[in-house]
Amino acid sequence: MKNVTTAGLTVLLALTLAVNGHAQKVRTAIPRATLNYLSIQVAEEKGFFRSEGLENETVVISGTTAIAALISGDVDYSGAGGSGMRAAVNGAPIKAIMFQTEKVSWYLVTAPEVVKISDLKGKKVAVGTIGDTQDTLITMLVEKEGLSARDITRVAMPGRNTMMTLLGLKTGAIHAATTNGDEALLAEREGFRTLAFVGDLFPYPFQGFLATDRKIAEKPGEIKRWLRAMIRALVFIRERPEEAADIAVKKLSLRNMSRPMLVEGVRRFVRALTDGIPGLPSPQGIKNVLDFDVRVPLKIKDDIPPEKVLSLRLVNEVKEELEAKR
Repeated sequence: MKNVTTAGLTVLLALTLAVNGHAQKVRTAIPRATLNYLSIQVAEEKGFFRSEGLENETVVISGTTAIAALISGDVDYSGAGGSGMRAAVNGAPIKAIMFQTEKVSWYLVTAPEVVKISDLKGKKVAVGTIGDTQDTLITMLVEKEGLSARDITRVAMPGRNTMMTLLGLKTGAIHAATTNGDEALLAEREGFRTLAFVGDLFPYPFQGFLATDRKIAEKPGEIKRWLRAMIRALVFIRERPEEAADIAVKKLSLRNMSRPMLVEGVRRFVRALTDGIPGLPSPQGIKNVLDFDVRVPLKIKDDIPPEKVLSLRLVNEVKEELEAKR
């Protein structure tokens, strides 16, 4: 046993627990059951949680409800990254422990007559609320192409979904909107254009997951096992998009998308992943997410100390362990 590493012992213990039927039950909340959170389904379907001695239950809870469920202990992990970090700044005992992607996974979808970014001059663009992250990134995107922030008209559409976006484009209520990659494919099927991948602007960690301060302090081993399963799932999605799409067909209610569309949707999501082992944002990404997801929405003037909203030590340890194995 002298040559068995600590990581190896952890894996052996997890396997023993799984085989003996004593897997530890955990609950993970995600905001939406979409391709953006296919990692959870992949980790369950491919046995990544099970190999870590975990039995995961996935629940769909969004926004402040997800944060309340996390703090109360009703769920162990929550994908309410942005709202969770803003709550942490205001004193909630939670921290972001990983981010699925290094870039936003949004694409800019436009009406057929908009064939380049500069064509948005004088046009109406959907945002969640005026001044939110979508608004900020769209402004940066049009400014990069020579327009000014005043050249576009923002239309606030809080809680916007795919149906609302398509209806807005069809009726002319809007001429452009940000959507996820799979939603962009649905728009293309209706005759609209996908004009740009917003994630190419700069590093902006997206789809953060949170845990409570108490769990981080008292159960770091459990968190690392959960992180390892999630990261393995993200790597699987990147390396095997067609198999990942098959899991999406089986586990997600995406009946309005054919299998080829799902494969392409997975590939579009993968564009937002970092190279190598995902989960840990780059230093520039950390700065950007603190600015654009926390400081700007809350109108905070001073820089936010990362340790106030982030606890990335454990995902860094998992990343190093997995890199050593590769």
